Amino acid sequence: MNSRKVILRRITALYVVFFVVIAIGVVRSLGLGGDAFHTGLNDGRRMYAEQQRSDRSTWVMYDVGMATSAVGFDVPVRRDTTAGSTTVYARPASLDFKVSVSGQEPFAGRTLDNLRMLCGILSVLIYAAVFVILFIVIGALRRSIRNDSGFSRTNIALTRVIGLLLILASLLFSLTLWLEARMVAPYLEGTAYVVNTSFPFNFSELLMGVVIFVIAEIFSINATLTEEQKLTI
Repeated sequence: MNSRKVILRRITALYVVFFVVIAIGVVRSLGLGGDAFHTGLNDGRRMYAEQQRSDRSTWVMYDVGMATSAVGFDVPVRRDTTAGSTTVYARPASLDFKVSVSGQEPFAGRTLDNLRMLCGILSVLIYAAVFVILFIVIGALRRSIRNDSGFSRTNIALTRVIGLLLILASLLFSLTLWLEARMVAPYLEGTAYVVNTSFPFNFSELLMGVVIFVIAEIFSINATLTEEQKLTI
């Protein structure tokens, strides 16, 4: 009985941590207390004002990775003229871009832009699905502990789904970044900057998805052994 109470307290703690993580995610998404949201909002306002005054189309890309191996430290930052002067140069690893094209000029990256938006929307929906499924699994696990039942096959299957969805969402988000780089690259041809167009794998999220999938397999093995033990008694 005491052990069940301990387990229930741990599951309750998981509930609290789960909702705290969701709250932090919402705050970070809205940019409250940060600069990213306000930067995007101000850029959007400026772009809208520019489009109202002209027939030009404008789009922006943030944190586009540069191929640092292709360039040196070429951006002057500081240069003293005194004796024994110190000279500082920078090499940008990522840049924010704003591309403005005339209304009569064909947008070369239209297809890539549509794919990028589709991948971005799908990745957001998948992350939302992960949160919902995780909430269901934690609630079902808490109920199973109260009823003195083990980790059900349904929960094991849902845990597998969480792992697979995290892997899929990570790949879609990486695909979004890759499409952004491919969109910007043609506009920088002949300049001092070279866009890194290699596929940007997010290994941390991929690893997290694999770990959750492995945990589901451990639960599955445990459930199978428990069922076999009951049959032998």
